[in-house]
Amino acid sequence: MAKVVCVLYDDPVDGYPTKYARDGLPKLDRYPGGQTLPTPKAVNFEPGVLLGSVSGELGLRKFLESAGHSLVVTSDKDGPDSIFERELVDAEIVISQPFWPAYLTEERIAKASRLKLAITAGIGSDHVDLQAAMDRGITVAEVTYCNSISVSEHVVMMILGLVRNYIPSYQWVVKGGWNIADCVARSYDIEGMQIGTVGAGRIGSAVLRRLKPFDVKLHYTDRHRLPEAVEKELGVAFHQDPASMVGVCDVVTINAPLHPETA
Repeated sequence: MAKVVCVLYDDPVDGYPTKYARDGLPKLDRYPGGQTLPTPKAVNFEPGVLLGSVSGELGLRKFLESAGHSLVVTSDKDGPDSIFERELVDAEIVISQPFWPAYLTEERIAKASRLKLAITAGIGSDHVDLQAAMDRGITVAEVTYCNSISVSEHVVMMILGLVRNYIPSYQWVVKGGWNIADCVARSYDIEGMQIGTVGAGRIGSAVLRRLKPFDVKLHYTDRHRLPEAVEKELGVAFHQDPASMVGVCDVVTINAPLHPETA
């Protein structure tokens, strides 16, 4: 049976909530592209409860141990004396997170003689030396689409927050001020602005769809051009490369995986 090493961020500093903001999560049947959501045989955790930190264990322990596997969970991932470094030596599966990555360098992969699978509990694999993984025949996997909509919503939030100068304005209020001129001197509406995305895959396309109602001018560049019907639906202009797009944009968002081709 397999040894699974799971690297997760630490538990909340203020402790786990005694009550969450809402009971459960919204019920969704399909991804935006029409693909059906996973239909697991069982769920051994309460949907909506924080599972991504060490104590939450991604809700995996009962499932894995019932099948005879062993699970090691830690947040200690950096340096030669880290728990991750020690446990990696005989691990067959490593699970990591995009925002708390366990870096699988060429040197670490060389030490992990039994490693077969590196999973990102999310999307993005730039914390894995992909060439070293390929040379060793290690499978590198992501949970496709799992947080694409979350990221696209975050992108729109950041664009609005930055263009409208929200955070500095909020800080004035927190300090007890109501300094209108200081707040609005760098605050704009995005209406009518030119906004472009580098990458129009699951995340980039979702960003374009969420920005369309703001009456902005939309642009994108990608290795794969969107279907003509989609371009027309979104009113989006295609550019052959980032350099030709950036010059016409007020705002640029990069929604592409990081690997040698996109670096």
